[in-house]
Amino acid sequence: MVRRYRRGLSELVVIMIAVAIAIPVMFLLQTWLTGQISKMPELDAVTASYSAKALNSNTILVTITVNNNGNEPISLTGVSIIYTSQTSQTASINVSSQSNLLSGSLPANIDPKSSETLAIKVDGAVRIDSVIVTVKSLSSNAIKTIKASGI
Repeated sequence: MVRRYRRGLSELVVIMIAVAIAIPVMFLLQTWLTGQISKMPELDAVTASYSAKALNSNTILVTITVNNNGNEPISLTGVSIIYTSQTSQTASINVSSQSNLLSGSLPANIDPKSSETLAIKVDGAVRIDSVIVTVKSLSSNAIKTIKASGI
């Protein structure tokens, strides 16, 4: 009685076929993910910081800097300052007009890789608690609110 051995694919051939399939699939996945990421707005690259300096016993000068580190232009559309008043109550001011602005203007367009600085006078304040800025992407109209870091 003669036995015939049937040989299947060797392990090396199976591994080579798997690699030959996996590499193009990974390139396709990378291309698709890159395309999806490029469609997302670049608002995460926007940062804001502020510094507060007392001008006298009841007026504080707040200097706000908004940095656009992204690749798309944005518009700085609004600023809200939350502060503690002389009566120890929390109050806020929405800066949308020129009345409190000492330098800069709103809305302010900020080009990619640049920044905008605003100087704002807050009357009746003894301490600045937080500063919140609102920016809008000029290409996608996405709006984002950012809490500024500062002292």
